[in-house]
Amino acid sequence: MPKVLAYTPEWLSRNNPGFQLFNNAQPTQAQAQARQRGPVQAEDGRGSDSDYVGPNKTIARRGAEIFTVVGKHIRWADLSMLKENFEEQKATPSKAPKSTGPRSDTQVEKDGPEDGSYRVLTIALGEPIRRLAVSPNGNLLAIATAHMVHIALLPDSSHLGQLPNGAIKLKAFAIGPTTHVLSQSQIASILWHPCGVAGNCLVTITVDAVVRIWEFNRDNRWSTDSPTLAIDLKKLVTGSSEEQDFAPGRARNRSFSLDSVGLEVASACFGGSGSSDESAWSATTLWFAMKGGDVYALCPLLPSKWQPPSTLMPSISTAVVGKTAMTQDKSQSNPEEARQYNDQYEWIRGIDSQDPTVVEGKDELSPGIEIYSRPTTPGAIPRLQGPFQMFSEDTDEYLELSDIHVVAGKIDAEALTSGDDSDSEPDWTDGHSVSAAVVCLVTRGGRVYVCLDLEGVEGQWLPRKKPKRLPEPLKEPYLTVLEGLETLNPTDSLDLEWPTFTEDVQSRYSFFITHSKGISFFSLDPWVQSLEQELQSNESLGAPFRMDIIKNGPGTLREKMLTFSHEQDLVPDSSVAACLVLEDSNLGYFLLAPVNGEPKAAILEMPPPEPVVPFEDEDEEASFKSMPAMDTLSLRGPAREIYQAPQIFSRGSSLPDFFDRHVPSHHRKLMKENVRMSTATLDWMTSAHRVISKETHLLGVAAADLFRRCERLQDQLRDQISRANEVAHRTDVVVGEDADQYVGNTTGKGHATLDERLKKVRGKHQELASRHEKLREKFSKAGEEVSEKERLWFAEVKKTADSVGVEMEEESRKQEEQEEGQEPEPETLQRYEDVKDLTADLVARAKEAAEQGSNEQTDGDGMHVIPSDLRKERVTKVMKLLERESALVEAAHSRLNRLALSSLS
Repeated sequence: MPKVLAYTPEWLSRNNPGFQLFNNAQPTQAQAQARQRGPVQAEDGRGSDSDYVGPNKTIARRGAEIFTVVGKHIRWADLSMLKENFEEQKATPSKAPKSTGPRSDTQVEKDGPEDGSYRVLTIALGEPIRRLAVSPNGNLLAIATAHMVHIALLPDSSHLGQLPNGAIKLKAFAIGPTTHVLSQSQIASILWHPCGVAGNCLVTITVDAVVRIWEFNRDNRWSTDSPTLAIDLKKLVTGSSEEQDFAPGRARNRSFSLDSVGLEVASACFGGSGSSDESAWSATTLWFAMKGGDVYALCPLLPSKWQPPSTLMPSISTAVVGKTAMTQDKSQSNPEEARQYNDQYEWIRGIDSQDPTVVEGKDELSPGIEIYSRPTTPGAIPRLQGPFQMFSEDTDEYLELSDIHVVAGKIDAEALTSGDDSDSEPDWTDGHSVSAAVVCLVTRGGRVYVCLDLEGVEGQWLPRKKPKRLPEPLKEPYLTVLEGLETLNPTDSLDLEWPTFTEDVQSRYSFFITHSKGISFFSLDPWVQSLEQELQSNESLGAPFRMDIIKNGPGTLREKMLTFSHEQDLVPDSSVAACLVLEDSNLGYFLLAPVNGEPKAAILEMPPPEPVVPFEDEDEEASFKSMPAMDTLSLRGPAREIYQAPQIFSRGSSLPDFFDRHVPSHHRKLMKENVRMSTATLDWMTSAHRVISKETHLLGVAAADLFRRCERLQDQLRDQISRANEVAHRTDVVVGEDADQYVGNTTGKGHATLDERLKKVRGKHQELASRHEKLREKFSKAGEEVSEKERLWFAEVKKTADSVGVEMEEESRKQEEQEEGQEPEPETLQRYEDVKDLTADLVARAKEAAEQGSNEQTDGDGMHVIPSDLRKERVTKVMKLLERESALVEAAHSRLNRLALSSLS
């Protein structure tokens, strides 16, 4: 989990060009009036801007360049250049530009910033911008409002940085001038297709579940007028054959329909990015998260011209051929599944039979691109898969989803390279990945669900013709819910809350979630490896127990990276723009989010690099240099965010605007005279009190927060002083500077004691290093061929083991066989048997001698009397013999044990 090294840096603080990049200029009169009026209804019956409920993804990046929405226009800046310019100006204060005072938003939009730190990109739009998305090749920028979509041509970064200071008007084209309009449904998501040719394919999804594919062509301006493919999911969910028309109608029916229940799209995303290490169908799968809590998938969704990943066709061909062969036995296969496998076979055969068009790269280093056409058989519109079952029928769980994020499963490299005779491993394999897709969902209340798609989504199509009878249904898709994590308290959630996902740049199994209270980090890495081992294991015994261990284990790591104060950072009932994560050599691991016109940032700790294993001929010093530097370790204390003064301190009062709007011109002269008690005066004072009370309340809250911060700063300063004194004392003890404090001290002080200790430590280190070297040499020789003496010694040990016998289990088994009356197996335990026979013979002779002696003498009553001296002599002899034989038996037994252990080792 990354650690926050520092919060918003100085070059993004107030009164700096980095801050001005996100901050709007002085509000205009119209904006001040709108702030006072609050949410009102527009003339056409639709809600105003404050009634918008949806995501705000108003910041995008192209490398270290960012595009952010401020007001009604877009601003561009290179964060690396902003930081470098600030450091240069800080080093030479005389070169810092002089400000000419505050300027209005119109003036900034027309002339640009005074210092040229950023560029203003203008575009004529009737609604506030809600989403920005940069194309994969970085040449296009998709701009979406609540109802409209535009595509703008982006200049090169070098041109943007070298153009004279001033606003730049973007060349933009409206997407669907008659489709995405104010009278139609709102935009739910805009996505660039990962398989689009040169990144020029845009997919738009509206709230009323209509998917459209737009293939932009600069040479054909009509390519933005109509989509190349349009699908109405409400019709597709009940479709029975490809003969039906699934295109959306021109006149949208806004009346209630059973098909529309649960089909209001909250968000959508593709299942992969189109890389070669992902599963075959992931880049062609479009996932939908519905507002009612259902999850659907559409696979495969392709434009008319597309470029597949390098592993897509080999992987699908290998899987489809095997599945088709398994369905040859019609008695054991589901007819509907057999038809799906045949459709997949026809689909991949239609791709293999094409002669792709090869487009050369921009230069010699760029590889060529193979462009294929979408197969005509099966049709272009796939089957809508879902809804995916997440909970059991007994569980009453209602989800109001806001966003979805899917991590593609890794490709099956073993199946893909099964026919390859080469011993080299494929370069796209990744040991830290899961073969199943991970589906992450977040609700409007801030609860995150981590699910697994164990079955996998594959291409499915509707039948060619409507079947005469109802076909046998396919297996209902499901998602395995692993965890449900909370990020927001129910009392903290706003009415317009809409949490959103942001992908991490360090790991594909980590992400960020932005909501009104802050930004949280989630990492799935703790259980990814163990889960993959369990999925790849063929041992089914004990699998539920092991899965429970994974579920109840450490789980997903989560930590709050940034916290937003509702009173200072947010206007009530306003949503926050989704955060942005980037990695740059100059900026580091950087987290950025614009909040109410102010940048909130955090510099995160880079993950430690993988340890470098030195070669055999590499010395110890070179391996030590390959270790991570000390500054990458967590040696510093906890980071603390720099105080930023709330905007209420610098915001002008809206009372003059109030008087201009509410006080008539012929009554304004009365404001300069004595107050006259009248009904009109009371109304003005009451209305003015509402304005003043709100502003004074915000000023009081901000001042109280500043007072608390000052008190807390004093306490922290005292704590830091005490810690510094403690560290200074410990340093004196280490270096020996405190030696003169002890009476009668005879040891050295100062650096002499420290040098002596270092000398002892180095000597001990050298001793350990020499011992380590001897052990390493000894172990290195262990793998070499044995000498002639060692061979003879091994032969002698083996011969002795064969002659003595086997382990103690053999002896116990032999005793059991003797008790049962069976003949024991022939063993070479001659010496052991001789000892036992001798012992038995001696015991028998002792008894016989005792009986003979008893017959020689009796008392008067007829009892045998044995002389005491004879009895003592014979008993002594017998005891000596028994002790001797017992010692021999114990010696033989211990020797047998030692020989058995040596033979085993």
